Amino acid sequence: MNNVNNGVFARPAPVVALDVDGILTDFDAHWRQCAEHVLDRVIPQVSEDHHLWMRYALASQEYDAVWGAYHADEWHRLPLYLHAADLVYALEDLGCQVWAVTSVDHCHAAARTESLAGLIPAQRVVCVGHAAPSDEKAEVLHHLGAVAFLDDHPANVNAALRTVLVSALLDRGYKGLETPEHGVTVIDDAMDFPVLVEQMLKRTWRVA
Repeated sequence: MNNVNNGVFARPAPVVALDVDGILTDFDAHWRQCAEHVLDRVIPQVSEDHHLWMRYALASQEYDAVWGAYHADEWHRLPLYLHAADLVYALEDLGCQVWAVTSVDHCHAAARTESLAGLIPAQRVVCVGHAAPSDEKAEVLHHLGAVAFLDDHPANVNAALRTVLVSALLDRGYKGLETPEHGVTVIDDAMDFPVLVEQMLKRTWRVA
């Protein structure tokens, strides 16, 4: 019988969503590496600004050239953080179904999935587009019925507050971003997120 085990109805797996760049993949280091290759010079970091051209003091033509090369053949090369597998597996060990909700264009969906190296299957990778407003991610979370979300951009976790039970910001110290709203949980270690999710699941009787 569907969803029944010895007469007990099985609960559906809670859906948990993760941003990708800055959460699972080291976008910043890889983009900077690409910039140094394209521009053929060392690219020093001059600030903690979230905007890449300001963080690396690039002229507009340099910035556009780097992005042109990146979009052409770099999305699939993004390296995973050392914690990426541990993060996904810890959430799965809690009985969660893990999705990726990522701000890249749909044309890079295959490359995005390849960069995840099998951690999250293609059918659970949602690309909302690089210029999508924060509400777009929130709408995806609502559609998925997600109970928790982790991102490194305050606007995205602020928008997710009305949709998920746990909206967490991985704070990377970038400047020039909006302030996390009341209700957002700010963490500085990605592995704190499964702890938050476990606490929420126990509080809402989703796990024993």
